[in-house]
Amino acid sequence: MNFFEYQDKARRNTTLLVLLFAAAVLGLIAITTVFFAFISNVSHEQGGESTIVGMLSALGWDTVAGIAVTITAVIALASFYRLQQLAAGGRAVAESLGGRKINIAPRDLAEQRALNVVEEMALASGTPVPDIYILDDDAINAFAAGYQPADAVIGLTRGCIEQLNRDELQGVVAHEFSHIFNGDMRLNIRIVGLLHGILIIGLLGSWLLRGSYWGTGRDSRGRAALFGIGAGLVAIGYTGTFFGNLIKSAVSRQREYLADASAVQFTRSNQGIAGALKKIGGHQQGSNLSAANASEFSHMYFASSLKHSLMGLFATHPPLASRIGRLDPQWKGWDGVATRATGVSHREQISGIHATDIPPSSKAPGEPSTQSTPATQYRSRLDQVLEAVDNQIAQPSAAQIALGGALLARIPANLKSAAHDPFAARAVAYGLLMAPGQYAQQRAVLEKSAHPAVLREFGRLQPSLAQLPATCRLPLLDLCVPALKALAPQQYQIFKRNLIKLVRADGKVEVWEWALYRVLIHALEANPDLQRKMPPGTGSGAAQTDAQRFLLAAMAHAGSDEYLGAKRAYEAGLATLKQTPVPLPAARDINLQRLDKALAICRDIAPLRKPMLLKALATTLAHDGVIRAKEVELLRAIADCLDCPMPPLQSSPDSALEHDEVSIAVDAQP
Repeated sequence: MNFFEYQDKARRNTTLLVLLFAAAVLGLIAITTVFFAFISNVSHEQGGESTIVGMLSALGWDTVAGIAVTITAVIALASFYRLQQLAAGGRAVAESLGGRKINIAPRDLAEQRALNVVEEMALASGTPVPDIYILDDDAINAFAAGYQPADAVIGLTRGCIEQLNRDELQGVVAHEFSHIFNGDMRLNIRIVGLLHGILIIGLLGSWLLRGSYWGTGRDSRGRAALFGIGAGLVAIGYTGTFFGNLIKSAVSRQREYLADASAVQFTRSNQGIAGALKKIGGHQQGSNLSAANASEFSHMYFASSLKHSLMGLFATHPPLASRIGRLDPQWKGWDGVATRATGVSHREQISGIHATDIPPSSKAPGEPSTQSTPATQYRSRLDQVLEAVDNQIAQPSAAQIALGGALLARIPANLKSAAHDPFAARAVAYGLLMAPGQYAQQRAVLEKSAHPAVLREFGRLQPSLAQLPATCRLPLLDLCVPALKALAPQQYQIFKRNLIKLVRADGKVEVWEWALYRVLIHALEANPDLQRKMPPGTGSGAAQTDAQRFLLAAMAHAGSDEYLGAKRAYEAGLATLKQTPVPLPAARDINLQRLDKALAICRDIAPLRKPMLLKALATTLAHDGVIRAKEVELLRAIADCLDCPMPPLQSSPDSALEHDEVSIAVDAQP
């Protein structure tokens, strides 16, 4: 099962979850109605039928309907309120658990190593670097939270970053990234909101119980009635929670096995994640978090933070022994785990922080030979692009994780440092949007509107940015995301306006600049698409078809300066989509607003249809027999905006793709 199939399954799981909780709500309505019928029957001392049907008839069907509406409204409002509290996504979850963000200023070597590991994984998979939060807790645990990759966070406990060696930490981080890729995070937050709605009935009952105990001025009969109602609501509320936790546990357990398997696939090692699980079992505090509200998010953690009875009925995770047994069939038990799993002292583990310093000259597996001809290089590169779309989106291999470390090591130290600083990250983003032929115009724009200190920082960094290899541009932009998220709202609005001015500096749209701008906005704003869509019919088949054609037209014009060449590339893309040829829109019709709208509409295409669109875009860009570094960057940028993180292609620094292009000296065929 690949990324697109996981995304499609995540949609179905969301629908199933809603149906299951709807059934739980109906059950609560039924139990509440029976309870109130019983109370009514007792309070009026009726001698009628004692059967449920008799009590309901005595209660009145209009009252039954009122109870149903009331219960549904209470649950809905409570769920909506909790989901609004978590609207900020992963950041809200991390901060509610007492987490501290470390992307900008890690405090020690352990935090720096954790930052390096997460950045490697992000760059290898083609996703923006998520915010990383440290929970000052001795337990060994971690979590991923958010609604989508753009607002995802990775949470790691102090015990996790200090007790695990680098391979084990990488296994844990890969496990959490798989939750991001597989669409689990949104489901997890929705579970929190829905469970809160069901739990609120029990909380209302608790308030009534306290009121009956402390209330004054009431006769004993009234207090007894209040106590009875409160006790009944508590029982009803916890009945709902019982079934809700059963649903949560069943869903979570299966996804943990999947995430473990994905982590092994990413790292090509079962010992890292197995070693982490062994250490949890041998650690005094295990994975049990001490935060007051830790149980609310128990289904999000790397390992269970609670002890469960009833033969694990409420366990949100499979037993540690079961997970370890799947990962390491030769494992014999907990004796000597610390020695075998660690192998090095704690100080030696932390000193491994610089393991990402891979020599720039090292070649990645599968790279074209330097003796190959331009034609074979082109064919190999095109096959590599199509293979990445089919099998590597959100499924980075061990070689790609090594490539992520190499890319991180190849970015100059001054640019890397600037990317982690909210002030200097703006200068880096401005520099990446600079086009060689528009430098004077764009510099003039910045001199008028950018902060003078940011402009000075830009001048200091510009020589390094000008020499940055093309394959490092998107990774550097991804590194900037956490720092730019830390900008104050007013600073961010000025920064965004300046980005738009840079894109429009010469009075026309350069697709390359637009793509980088859109990647940034997609990563920095929770839902940047809302204002770009036309309200009615946006998701219709006709609108999506038109949007796909418009993106292909933009790619065709970006890859060819001549109309005939662009037309052939456009028709090749349409053929890949199996669409009837239609006239190619003129280059002058490709404007910023229409590009934005087309991308927003295509983002809502069904997951299983997105691979064909990405292949069509790749075919369009490569139709002239040339695959430029900028074209690969453009394709990856659009894939990111479609929520399909595409990993960087493996290439060596001396590859033609690294600096300019790979071409074949034959005429491209229509």
